[in-house]
Amino acid sequence: MPAFAVGITESNPHLLAPGPQPARFRRFRDALAALAPSYVRVLVDWSAIQPSASAPPDWRVAGDGCDRGRPPCAPTHGILDTLRAVQARGARPVILFYGTPDWAGEQPSGCDRAAIAPRARMPRPAPYRALVRSLVALGRAQHLDLAYWSAWNEPNLPVFLAPQRAACDGSSPSLAVGEYTRLARVLQREVGLDHMVVGEASGIGPHSSATGAAELARGLPDDLVCGAAAWAQHAYVTVPRDQGRRQEAVPRSLTAGIVGDVERALDGHRCGHRVPVWITETGAGSRPGACAAMAAQLRAWRADPQVTAAFQYTLREDPFFPTGLADPGLTRLYPAYEAWRTRGAGPCPDG
Repeated sequence: MPAFAVGITESNPHLLAPGPQPARFRRFRDALAALAPSYVRVLVDWSAIQPSASAPPDWRVAGDGCDRGRPPCAPTHGILDTLRAVQARGARPVILFYGTPDWAGEQPSGCDRAAIAPRARMPRPAPYRALVRSLVALGRAQHLDLAYWSAWNEPNLPVFLAPQRAACDGSSPSLAVGEYTRLARVLQREVGLDHMVVGEASGIGPHSSATGAAELARGLPDDLVCGAAAWAQHAYVTVPRDQGRRQEAVPRSLTAGIVGDVERALDGHRCGHRVPVWITETGAGSRPGACAAMAAQLRAWRADPQVTAAFQYTLREDPFFPTGLADPGLTRLYPAYEAWRTRGAGPCPDG
């Protein structure tokens, strides 16, 4: 594996798999292949694949291949198709869970408990364990190399795991640290700590109803941090505002500050080695200057010996989270694509 690797989050198998694909997808599949990603992050929305406790997870649940209903579309067979495509691409999957089904969550107790959506509730350990075991069994049956696993997405944000604190006060101890540790321990027993990335933390500081990224990194047990394959951190160059209608640049000083704080928190565990940091979500979208900004950020991460991978989110842009490399209709690549293709070393078409 190179000293600095590139990954991508992309769930549509038509944009991943080699061989014949529907015509509207081929050019963009080839563009993704040209990035030569070492890793593909595979998102598992638990509530979508197991909405009822009366049936096991459906790893073949049919999809339309659209982008939130927008064409081009082409049928898919769920997570199984995606994992097969990742393997055929020659990349290694990083499996990430989120979205607690209504029936699998614990009753919340803490800040804003009345407003917590069911899918953000802490999963009960037994159903979560069964979910993981089901996917492990699928991998064995299908001869899939399920290389890396992540227990939960952005466990430091209440939209994914709530409540975050006992009281709505930034000085109140984080509940998320303990809750996330419980999930990670279940995953550890099923797949092994050396196959795990921990964190998947949103790039924020402490908040009255959220947990800071460094706060999460500091609070986890030493053995969990030191034994995992990497710490996963989210750090965007552009963030969406107003439900995707506008993009806003993130100051590089802010990104550097968050990542630096996390690195210092990881160093505080005294692991005896430098804990690798993977930037598992980043992107710049299509705003003016996005390519140059993304290229500069990639160069900065490549120069940081602790950051060993960065993952673009996503190839085909999500209309509600516009940080992708191609438009939702798959008609054009954005200039920021060149920043990723050259690893930040080449010229940008947007200057």
